[in-house]
Amino acid sequence: MKGLFFGVVVCLLVLLPAAIFGHDPVPVPSSPKKGRVTYYRQPNGLGIPSRACGYADTGITYNYGNVAAASSKLWRNGAACGACYKVTCGIKGVCNSQGVKIVVTDRGDRDNADFMLSSHAFEAMALPNKASQLLPKVVVDVKYERIPCKYPGHDALMVKVTEQSKFAEYLSIVLLYQGGQYDVLGIQIYDGSVKQWKDMRNAYGAVYDLPDPNPPKGPISLKLKLKNTASGGAVKLVKLENVIPRFWKAGVAYDSKVKVA
Repeated sequence: MKGLFFGVVVCLLVLLPAAIFGHDPVPVPSSPKKGRVTYYRQPNGLGIPSRACGYADTGITYNYGNVAAASSKLWRNGAACGACYKVTCGIKGVCNSQGVKIVVTDRGDRDNADFMLSSHAFEAMALPNKASQLLPKVVVDVKYERIPCKYPGHDALMVKVTEQSKFAEYLSIVLLYQGGQYDVLGIQIYDGSVKQWKDMRNAYGAVYDLPDPNPPKGPISLKLKLKNTASGGAVKLVKLENVIPRFWKAGVAYDSKVKVA
């Protein structure tokens, strides 16, 4: 009996810290899926035209220009924005084995493809000096899988006050450099005047706004509801304390100093 009791105590001591501090579950490996990709034909090879995520010009050069528009079936009401994928094609003698890592910055449907890549990203799937053979194919079969996002030089999440927030009665934001494999399910903003958290509206894509003629005065704190797609959909809350300063400016991104990975 003493041995059994001791074993139960040891198990509790091992399990309790994870329950109390809410550690993320062990990541569940994803299996590559079969799909199709095409690309957007633009002279500079960067960006997708509609900018449906709301990243503005940042979305053009995001991830060194290796960006993509997600199809309607992968869009997930804008939760696809900021998601990272590894995409590989399998044409022998033309495609390389490592593929390309892309970030979703837009929405687009063309040629029954899962993703519409920037031509820069499309070319990155090719072997050296073989891009000229890959581009004319326009649409190719691929394997793709969700992977953690990593941004060299940007370890922490940033909150950008969008250019549309130039009027005092309107505030909208978008998250940048979102690490890991998280979908944003919602954002709350703290209103100090009434001492309560208010839900922000998902205006479109990755843009959240507050349709209130009197947005809270800064500094402003936010609370993010995130779903970890690498651990079976575990949900957690992340608080960004005073992330937006009192005298914020439209078009400026502010460092949260919080790493989401």
